[in-house]
Amino acid sequence: MFGIVAIFVVPVLIFFMNSVKSSSGIFTRSYELPESITLGKYVTAWTQGGFSQYMVNSILVVGVSLLLILVCSTLAAYAIVRFEFRGKYVVVSLVLAGFMIPTQVLFIPRFVMLSWAGLIDTHLSLVLVYVASALPFSIFLLRQFFVGIPASLAEAAQLDGCSDFQTFYRIYLPLAVPAISAVFIFQFVILWNEFLYAFTFISSDGLRTLPAGLLNYRGAYGTDWSKMMAGVGISVIPTIIVFVLFRNQFLRSLNMQAKG
Repeated sequence: MFGIVAIFVVPVLIFFMNSVKSSSGIFTRSYELPESITLGKYVTAWTQGGFSQYMVNSILVVGVSLLLILVCSTLAAYAIVRFEFRGKYVVVSLVLAGFMIPTQVLFIPRFVMLSWAGLIDTHLSLVLVYVASALPFSIFLLRQFFVGIPASLAEAAQLDGCSDFQTFYRIYLPLAVPAISAVFIFQFVILWNEFLYAFTFISSDGLRTLPAGLLNYRGAYGTDWSKMMAGVGISVIPTIIVFVLFRNQFLRSLNMQAKG
């Protein structure tokens, strides 16, 4: 167990240690503590490397995508659990099939469709692809959680005069906060680090997100690995903040799923 933790933690520590060294120090003293710590490379990456704009673009694209994913997946999962309608099992089967198809297989068809729509090199193209890719797994996870909520709660609410939508946001939504938090953290990490679509669908430098901008930044600054690592460090900080803020809800969701 200690070895597994070390395999994850040690490379992260080495990465942050090297991000505050000079470029020559990265290759000659990679595993040594830095002689002096400076955040100058972080400031340069933020002010001159365009990372402030890349950060704004990532927040915009990922924020809008997550909002749509959470709204659509919670409503869809609620409808699948609560209502009987024709073709229900076909819908559930399509949801299950949705996250079994590798993203790479859908890359070219999605590129062609968005080209026809004139959406290539726009943030909207990334939002549509991210939401479509994330919905199957998010719906499946929330459906499994909603199934565990006793139907008697919904029946009691409707006896008190609640409509179907009021039952959703007064009963199901508050109880599903841990599951929604789990979906939020899981999808945030995936979308925040997504590179393939962000690099291919966006060609304008001013519209790039952090992962795609990082590669562009490397090309602009040659082999200055210290600045490159500073850029990676900037992109990692939001992920750490999100996990710290939502870790309790995430752990509650795991415990509830484990208990069935």
